[in-house]
Amino acid sequence: MLADDAREIASAIEERLKTGGCQGVTATVKTNEMSPKSVPAGAGRPTFIEYFIRIDDGARLATLNLGQAAELRDEVEAGWDSDRLFEAIHALEAPIEYTT
Repeated sequence: MLADDAREIASAIEERLKTGGCQGVTATVKTNEMSPKSVPAGAGRPTFIEYFIRIDDGARLATLNLGQAAELRDEVEAGWDSDRLFEAIHALEAPIEYTT
């Protein structure tokens, strides 16, 4: 369920940006897997998976939770460049790393 949602959101963001002329930006799914250190006897060890969307333009990298990414997907408009994209990401209070 969440994995499908994450892939759909990442694809929609990337597609909207590319059709709007914002080339070189990628949107990919990132996961964090966690398991509890101890479980009751006889219970299986569950794995909890968190899904994130990573937006990368080669100079900046942002990691959004699914709620933030869905909101961004709904905001992206044709004609946005990567600067406008990262302004919108900053407004969502998502962390942005500078890679250059």
